[in-house]
Amino acid sequence: MPTTLLIIADPSHPLAHHALRYATAFLASHPVSELSIFFYGDGANTANALRWQPADQLNLTQSWQQLANKHDLRLPVCVSTALARGVTDSNNASRHNLDSNNLADGFELVGLGEFATMLASSNKTIQF
Repeated sequence: MPTTLLIIADPSHPLAHHALRYATAFLASHPVSELSIFFYGDGANTANALRWQPADQLNLTQSWQQLANKHDLRLPVCVSTALARGVTDSNNASRHNLDSNNLADGFELVGLGEFATMLASSNKTIQF
């Protein structure tokens, strides 16, 4: 059953950790083609390469990168909500006259049309 995970929780919120655990469990028993991920709103902070975590806490940015690498999973992030939270790639940094970029490797900035396409092809959407 194709499933979309909409992650709106900031990485410091417990729901953001639940989203990662859900995705990990889902991929343990389903093909990657049945899972779509979309980071939106405060969830876009997960894609910030400059997020620092104390050593005793799970770094969600790195954990999502590892999961994506293991399963060849895409990590799309809403470009508008990312930019509003100070997360940008080099293209948008140049376009908006920002000094640098900080989008973590493996994440990609996309428009809401991408999310609409995910929803159209999913039987189930879960929001975290």
